[in-house]
Amino acid sequence: MKKLLIRTLTGALFVALVVFSVLFSQTVLFNVFLVFTCLGLYEYRSMLLPNGVRLPVLFYVIGLAVYFLLSVEVLQFPFQRVLLLSFCLLLLFMVAALFQKDFAEAVQTLGYEFVGVLWIVLPFALLNFFPLIGGKVVTGNEPSPGQWLLLAFFITIWANDTFAYLVGSLLGKHPMCVRVSPKKTWEGTVGGALLTLALAAFYPRIFGFLALPAPFWAGFALLIVLAGTLGDLVESMFKRRMQVKDSGDILPGHGGVLDRFDSTLLSLPFVLLYIVCML
Repeated sequence: MKKLLIRTLTGALFVALVVFSVLFSQTVLFNVFLVFTCLGLYEYRSMLLPNGVRLPVLFYVIGLAVYFLLSVEVLQFPFQRVLLLSFCLLLLFMVAALFQKDFAEAVQTLGYEFVGVLWIVLPFALLNFFPLIGGKVVTGNEPSPGQWLLLAFFITIWANDTFAYLVGSLLGKHPMCVRVSPKKTWEGTVGGALLTLALAAFYPRIFGFLALPAPFWAGFALLIVLAGTLGDLVESMFKRRMQVKDSGDILPGHGGVLDRFDSTLLSLPFVLLYIVCML
């Protein structure tokens, strides 16, 4: 009972923090997810250490630099330069590998460095672009359409995870991917997806002030369901390779930051691309 209470309280505080950061202001969103980025990189490092992979300090410097650079669109910095500078920073990983004694170890480390930045830093940085959709909001007095879309994104992610868990617990019999996540079943995945799509059918009314048609919301939810499920499996695959149950323990009853954002990290870039192309 105590564990359930702690898990419920932690989950409620986590949801409240994310919702607050999404709707209040661009600055709060930037800073909250900067903290999540730092925690995610720390968990990533902690999972790699017991497996003999020690990431250099350069990894964290470049990772945080990329987060800042990809988020400075808020300051109207030329985006083309941002992308080019970020790419050049990532290439420094390859230069640094030249100075390691063991080339085999250097190549392995290089791979983990690229994966860490692409998997953790990039999606968290891209969150900062949502407030710019449909109008730039800095003070937070009135959420922009993009902020409401980001809230809809998180609601859909959480709904899919919750529905999949409930349906899987009640009806799950056929494992979806035994070697990666034995507890994830086809019944839970399909049932969660159908219920999430049913929820999205009400988005034209819930978010009616955005004036977006039902087909947009259907594609929006379907993409989140597909990419989010794959994101969950990717993180499970990584944890199984690293032989850990959770990415961390900073969120009692929920694991670590990467555990809570596993679906978000893979799906967010695709969803942002979908929104940009559709609007």
